[in-house]
Amino acid sequence: MTRKKIIQIIFGFALVAAFGIRSLYIRHPIITGWTMGTSYSVTVKGFVSRHALTDLAKQIEAELVEVNRQMSTWIPESEISRFNSTESTEAFPTSEGFASVVKESLELSQTTSGAFDPTLQPLLKVWGFGSEGEEHKVPTDAVIAQAKSMIGWRHLTSDGTSSIRKDMPALALDLGAIAKGYGVDAIGQLLERNGYDNWFVEIGGEVVVRGTNPKGNPWRIGIQYPTTNPMDDRLQGVVNLSAGAVATSGDYRNYIEQDGVIYSHILDPRSGRAVLSDAASVTVTAPDCTLADGVATALFVMGPDEGLAWVEQRPEIEAMFLVRGENGKILEKFSSGFRTTTSYIPSN
Repeated sequence: MTRKKIIQIIFGFALVAAFGIRSLYIRHPIITGWTMGTSYSVTVKGFVSRHALTDLAKQIEAELVEVNRQMSTWIPESEISRFNSTESTEAFPTSEGFASVVKESLELSQTTSGAFDPTLQPLLKVWGFGSEGEEHKVPTDAVIAQAKSMIGWRHLTSDGTSSIRKDMPALALDLGAIAKGYGVDAIGQLLERNGYDNWFVEIGGEVVVRGTNPKGNPWRIGIQYPTTNPMDDRLQGVVNLSAGAVATSGDYRNYIEQDGVIYSHILDPRSGRAVLSDAASVTVTAPDCTLADGVATALFVMGPDEGLAWVEQRPEIEAMFLVRGENGKILEKFSSGFRTTTSYIPSN
């Protein structure tokens, strides 16, 4: 056998071995699924073995099942459903995650002077939003007043680790304005525990990222153009982040339309009514998605002027409001550091 032939054989074996090893790995894998009534997506930069990817997908699914077991009002046996159904004012034992989310919700309620309130379940019910709601409808003043008498974040306490407590028997929670963000953070922490450094996690549009994307650049996160047309997938712009979270709240997907008026599913706890303003959406950046998710809801309730003034007192948070101007034109209103922090790129 000639030297040339031997080299060709060795090279052939090397190619086969390399191909075999490479086939055991997936480059920049994406894991997708459904949770909390919406979709989720997890992207990991680099090569991940098929075995590790299968295990990671199982861990992600288990983590999300656990978040729902704690905080979904759609599950009768969940911790939140059992808490809502009891009239006891004694300490209610909970998982640490649930207690910590309630505690963070209460802190946000206090700092926003009640613009955020986790005890809105009775109000959501009479408006037809949430798990216990019937048809979407604008309730009467008397019905709103009755429901409003059953809410109030000051009637709730949490030790942040193992229990929560209400001092009013009818008090009931809905954590829909913050639980998705918590779920996003839980998956991000899972990725970090598994040793991944560059990743993107999204649940229903709420996002947390670390590191860089497959091209070696900051992760690009699209901000949706606010429209009630579900087939319109235009972007208003793109933010770029290497660390941190992005969450958006708006009135253009879940709403009641009556007599030509759009009533948002986002309710103002202070009035008991749907938020009516010229704001179409607000996008928030924060160190973690639990905070970003809750703040986005609170800012939408506050509106652009009050909301941006609130943000300017908190250097770890930035925000952008999309506001409806004349003839339906969408205007952008920013906190002072939003464009610098995110390298925001408008689509137009």
